[in-house]
Amino acid sequence: MKSLKSLFDSFPVLVINRYYHKAKVIKQNLDNGIDYQAVGGKKLRLAENLIRFKLGEYRLIFKRSESGFVPESLIQRKSLHLFLKRR
Repeated sequence: MKSLKSLFDSFPVLVINRYYHKAKVIKQNLDNGIDYQAVGGKKLRLAENLIRFKLGEYRLIFKRSESGFVPESLIQRKSLHLFLKRR
């Protein structure tokens, strides 16, 4: 299972400092049962079990599973279309 920390490890320190705290807050809100739409998430049309959140020029993707929401990927906005094609 992926964690937020493992998703951010491959990015520069500047990106980690800027967006990690916000990603952590999103994850905590989802774990506490707050609706993903209230947190700012949008369901992806091409993959119904994926939810995306905006983090500046990046997109944080969560996968909806039986046990809750699991971090799936952190990608640049311009790479979102390619990410969805590979699924």
